Amino acid sequence: MMKSFMFSNVLRTFIKDEKEIPTGVKLIVFVIFLRTLGWGFVDPFIPMYFREFNNNYALIGLFISLMPVGALLAIIPLMRLADKIKDTVLIRDGEVVYFFTILLFVLAGLSKNVILVIAAQLLCGVGHSLMIVGTESYIRKHNLLGQSKPFGLYMALDYGGWVLGMVIGAFTIQYYGFSWMFLAILPSILAGLLILPIIHEEGIGSLFFGIKKYFHKRQDFIDIFEDIRELSPKMFFFLFLAFFDGVILMFFVAFIPLLGLSINLSLKHIALLMAVTYLPFVFSFFFSEITDRFCRMNVITAGLFVGAMSYFLLYFIVDQMWVVALIAMTSFSMAIIRPVYNGTITRLSPRRMLGEVTGFNNFFNRLGRIFGPILTGVIASIYGIQTCFLVVAISAFVFGIVSVTLHGYNHLAVQAD
Repeated sequence: MMKSFMFSNVLRTFIKDEKEIPTGVKLIVFVIFLRTLGWGFVDPFIPMYFREFNNNYALIGLFISLMPVGALLAIIPLMRLADKIKDTVLIRDGEVVYFFTILLFVLAGLSKNVILVIAAQLLCGVGHSLMIVGTESYIRKHNLLGQSKPFGLYMALDYGGWVLGMVIGAFTIQYYGFSWMFLAILPSILAGLLILPIIHEEGIGSLFFGIKKYFHKRQDFIDIFEDIRELSPKMFFFLFLAFFDGVILMFFVAFIPLLGLSINLSLKHIALLMAVTYLPFVFSFFFSEITDRFCRMNVITAGLFVGAMSYFLLYFIVDQMWVVALIAMTSFSMAIIRPVYNGTITRLSPRRMLGEVTGFNNFFNRLGRIFGPILTGVIASIYGIQTCFLVVAISAFVFGIVSVTLHGYNHLAVQAD
């Protein structure tokens, strides 16, 4: 009876808070939903697409790491520009970059041209950074209390699009194959470009003009490092969590499908396995409602230890049903942690630096996305895919131990300028 009462209270709060989220944030998040819906057709089969170029795990990991390399290169100027340029402009330009990326992927797949696939991955990273920095910057600027809820909604629709796309892709991949699957993203790009002009905001309306006016190469790099020195020391634990989050995400993208192949799953079941992997993030909005009621560091610590245990068990277990259950559990742990650390980063950010801090957050996350597939690819090539889970388990456990020592961070005030 008590549990039912608590659930109904959370549900009522969920509905109330959803109504309080600004319309602009909802529209931005819907555009991201459309983006991930399109990419959901593609993501479960990305490692298999790269296998057609080379079957070595280390090289597959290297191919996959090129996307976050492109993202990282784009993040550097965006750190300075996110507080000057309209966030919707960044997202719009990201959609345009994605359009050309898709064409390169199709051409690379048909011609088996490695240069084209490298260019496609790098360009994809640039588009990804434009969209994500624009989205997260917009959310932070309209989330003045530093709550987890707007990021929970963002993650829920973000991953909801992926899950839906993956489920559809599971039953349709047989009809179009790996090279043509990227065309499924085009409708979402068009829809996003139609929605974005509805959102009104202040700022420069041209990325090119913003770069020309505000980014001055050497001096801006100096300014970026000066701004890093102004950040609260408490911020860096959460930025390193963003790094670890990036490692986990790209490890999943690179090697969960290949793990599925190794335990004799069909392409359809691999796509459904990836959908299960992403499914817990769909409930991030609900999780954020609950976790906002608890001490932040307790939530992070619990999530890290649950994840560590799940990764550790995946080192030993190869039964298909257990693999599905444990992978879902690892995703569940990150689905709880991610909105909490994002909300905490917002709380620790000076208001004038919200866009730039979004850049820092994404910078660390992209470093993790580069490091993750390269390291795990090398480990998988030498010791096998399952050994990667042991390495990740140890890393999660270490982060969990560190988080135990930081429980003084449970009550953090929102930073002023």
